Amino acid sequence: MGFPLISAFYGESYLSIAIICDQTMFFALSTLGIIAAVKGGSKTGKVSALFIVKRLLTFPPLIGCVAALFLSQFVDFTVAEPFFDKLAATVSPLALFSVGLQLKFNGWKKLIPQMSASMLYKLIIAPAIILALALLVGIKGDIAKITVFEAAMPTVLTASIIAEQFRLNTKLTNLTIGFSILVGFFTTTIWYHIIEFFF
Repeated sequence: MGFPLISAFYGESYLSIAIICDQTMFFALSTLGIIAAVKGGSKTGKVSALFIVKRLLTFPPLIGCVAALFLSQFVDFTVAEPFFDKLAATVSPLALFSVGLQLKFNGWKKLIPQMSASMLYKLIIAPAIILALALLVGIKGDIAKITVFEAAMPTVLTASIIAEQFRLNTKLTNLTIGFSILVGFFTTTIWYHIIEFFF
């Protein structure tokens, strides 16, 4: 959701900053997120370091990301860029469609406290922390704007992949993603005005 919203609010010229922010968050989710998922999915709560490393290194999105970073240093993909652009355009719709198929609204009211806590952190607290850090350090301009705005994005779809792979509470994860996308349309508008006020 981040890239379309940034294009809508700020313009496509800012996507280069958004990509760097997105990859930073993706690496955090692909490492720290998986460590938390492995420990959460363990019945004893104890897992070996070797097992964690193995799951980290075999996580498909992380493999794809590292492979792309590595291959781009040796192979010129300029000719294939139009194909990749069209392929990338299908990712968000397919991912959202997939999450939509998995949404089960029966019993969702019981999960309101967990969903609310998750959305409160992701849509309000996290961007507020990044905004405070940017102001504290004195970072201003486009980088500060896009970084705070990226932090205000709804829950990422990768969370659903991790929950599915590690057999966590996929119902809660998918409901949180679905509702946070809807609520995120309103909160990102508010954050846009807050960001413009400070920067």
